[in-house]
This record gives sequence, structure tokens and C-alpha cells, in this order.
Amino acid sequence: MGTSYEMECGDLMAASEQEPSRSKIGIQTSVIGLVVNLMLVGIKLFAGYLANSVAIMADAMNSIGDSTSAILAMLGFYYASKPADRNHPYGHQRTEYISGLLTAVIILIVGFEFLITSVEKILNPTEVVASKLVIALLFLSMLIKGGLGLYYTYRNRQLDTPSKVFDALIKDSISDLLANLVIIVSYFAELATGLHIDGYIGAIVALIIIYNGFGSIIASANDIVGTRPDPDLVSDIQDVLDTFDSIIDYHDLHLHQYGPQQFFATVDIEIDSRKSLLDAHQVIDEIEARIEEDFDIQLVAHLDPIVINDAEQNHIYKLVKDSLKQLRSDFHFHDFRIQEQANDVKAIHFDVVVPDDIAWSDEQLLNKLYEQLNQRLGFPYSLHITFDRNYVLNHTGK
Repeated sequence: MGTSYEMECGDLMAASEQEPSRSKIGIQTSVIGLVVNLMLVGIKLFAGYLANSVAIMADAMNSIGDSTSAILAMLGFYYASKPADRNHPYGHQRTEYISGLLTAVIILIVGFEFLITSVEKILNPTEVVASKLVIALLFLSMLIKGGLGLYYTYRNRQLDTPSKVFDALIKDSISDLLANLVIIVSYFAELATGLHIDGYIGAIVALIIIYNGFGSIIASANDIVGTRPDPDLVSDIQDVLDTFDSIIDYHDLHLHQYGPQQFFATVDIEIDSRKSLLDAHQVIDEIEARIEEDFDIQLVAHLDPIVINDAEQNHIYKLVKDSLKQLRSDFHFHDFRIQEQANDVKAIHFDVVVPDDIAWSDEQLLNKLYEQLNQRLGFPYSLHITFDRNYVLNHTGK
């Protein structure tokens, strides 16, 4: 998987100078986010103390959580950039997913803490204190947080693959911006009307933070568990495979993602059985090299020899194809072959690609195919069918 090396964990900013662009952008942006959020903590704590406002103090605690998130983001980008080693042969890029998940958890915890504090303020209301300085500080914090959100967005767009860590920080910045706006409105409203709404506004702010925290947790968890690959990427890979006239077809494309920019893939390539093994191997090598060159994906292609000059096999192939089309027009199959067995019984092998919306079980499909083929085949046979479900490709390829 390449040459391994070790690095002393010194100054992260200095280390980032030798890291790939993604790591440099991530670490530098996280450091700026940390500094800005620590500044906002001081501004909001001071404003909350002057105004005697639980909503403002709760928002200050949110900025402390944001500072912790920035530290986690920094560490996540740093460790994600480390090269593959003996214990981690596929690299460390998934560390970025873990960092995003921890960031989301912190956002969620802070949101629940705000909610508890706000409920206590609702049950035991106190007067907020009028202050022009508080108003100025609130507007300043809103402008700073809005600018930080725009900066996160700008840096995220510089990455080849957007970061879920930045996505979580961007969502948090937007929720903070809205929360600051609501706090300012409620502050003026309470001063004008005398109604004790500070606790209620704090609760609304907390619920916004909790909602965004749950959303970020789900997004990060999906990345860790694994989701269906980007359809555009799959389509682009198919376009490349379709350019190889020396292959008959392809199927069972699998993409395995080990980080935002770390992909491994496998695919079955069907080649005329009359082609020599050396020639067929050359075709496979060319395909693997082309996929790596175009997409930076390490592909392992499996060779499937296909008999295409046998009249009997071609006849049975057509019968199987017609039988599948009778069941449903978008059924496809591959790995078709016939084996002679004892007592003149022929074994018919093939795999059926089952569309995602098919409700039939494998056993039901097998029985239906038996019924269809019994009407068409006039000799003893045994069916050996594998049903492919939930593969990346919804069809066999070419």
C-alpha cells in the first residue's frame, strides 16, 4: 500500500505544511475556527453577565462547544492524512468521519444543556438588564459568526470532496446565526413589553441546536456505516468500461469507500473464452490502470470467460433471457454457463440481478423461473441460480 512513515505529534500547523492539500485546508481552517469561537465565548459571556440573560449565557456555552468541535476537527484532519501502515492498510481517512461524529455529539450535548438551563429560567424568571453595550456585543457576535460560516463554506468548496466535518460546522454556524438574531429580537421585546420571554427564547435556540446536532450525527454515522456510492461516479466508471470493445460485458461492480478520497473497487469482466489467457489478462490490466488513472481508484477486475460460439449454449441462453423477460422486463443475468453432469443431466448456472423494488423472495423467484423454463426446455436439467441484490449497478453493463 506504499511506504509507511511516522511523524512526531508536534505543532499541528507546522505538520500541515507537509500534508496534502486537504489536510492543510482542514487544519488551518480548524485553527481559525478555534480562535474565532474562543473570542465569541468571551464576548457572549460578558454580554450575558451584563444583561443577566440566560439565553445569551447559553449561547456562550454553545461557543465553548464550538471551540471543542474545532479542536476535534483539527485532530481529525491531521490523523486522516496519515499514510497507510501495517495495521491500517487502507489508510486513516475514516478518522475524518469519526471527528465529524464527535463534533455532532458535542453540538447535541450542548443543545440539551441549553434546554435544561432555559427551562429553569422559565420556571424562575428574572429581569434582563438594558444596555447599549450588550446590544452592540450581540450584533458584533452575530457578524463574526456569520463571517465564520461563510469562511467554512468557502474552504469546504476548495476540497475535491466536501468534508462532513465542515458540513457540521457550517450547519452549526447557521443555527448560531439564527439563534443570535432571535436572542437580539427577544432582548428588545422583553425590554419593551416587560414579558419574561428570555427562557422561552433560550429553549427555542436549544431546540435548533439539538435538531442540527441530530442531523449531523445521522450524516456522519451513514459515512461510517457505508452508503450507496455517488450515482455520478458509478456512471462515469461505466462510461470508461463501455469504451473497451475487447470485453463482452461487466457486472457486480462494488465500490468500497475508506474515506472522502479513498476508494477501492471490484468488478467482473466478461471476455470471449476463445481469447488466450495472456491476452485476456492484458485487457484486465488495461482496465485497472485506466480506472486508477481517471478516478484514483484501485480496481481489482475478475475475469469471466464467456462461451459465445456454441449453438446449444446460445439457444439455452436465449430461453433463459426470454423467461426472465416474461417475469419482468428489467431483469438481467450474467455468469451464464452449462455443465454436463452424470446421466445426461445438464447443470445451468447463472446469476440474476434483482431490481431493488422486487418484493419476491429468492425462493419465489426460483420457483417462477423453474415454471417458466420447464415449458421451454425439453431435456433434463438442474438450475443453479444466484440472486444478486443491492449491487451498485442496476444492470449488467454494456
